[in-house]
Amino acid sequence: MEKGKQLQDKRTEFSVRPIIKEDQQQIRMLALQHWGETAMVVHGEKYNMTELPGYLAFDTMRVLGFVTFTITDGAMEIISLDSFAENRGVGSKLLIAVIHLAVKRKLQRLHLTTTNDNIRALEFYQKRGFSLAQLCVDAVNDARKLKPSIPVYSPDGIRIEHELVLDYRRLL
Repeated sequence: MEKGKQLQDKRTEFSVRPIIKEDQQQIRMLALQHWGETAMVVHGEKYNMTELPGYLAFDTMRVLGFVTFTITDGAMEIISLDSFAENRGVGSKLLIAVIHLAVKRKLQRLHLTTTNDNIRALEFYQKRGFSLAQLCVDAVNDARKLKPSIPVYSPDGIRIEHELVLDYRRLL
């Protein structure tokens, strides 16, 4: 999606646009509020969500969600996707924006990583064309060395140990 261009959805009355520099403080506040910090660790690499490209979903009153990603060597990796308004299509619309960009740039791969406890994410992404590509055993245990705040157990009582990589299978 080109800079400044917005996706609008009349049914849910929100828009999606690329993140701009002026959004960094808002993303920082939201990340702190929902995650406790702005850092994400994926595959042993630490990312600051406020410094990554992405898309922002918003309505007339507030930010409803955002997605961040990296692009390296012809591949796009989603680093974070957060929806703060459940069941309004925010996550889906953000994901569509990322998919459109990957197609427009003719990238060879679109993928993301989640953890073994994140059942909702696994369901969400698989329903939207992603498929399990790799299991990284004990990767979260290693990630805690970079980010000690990663909990050992999810709120549901599942031990958080492994990363699961999902690929978008409809890109090519």
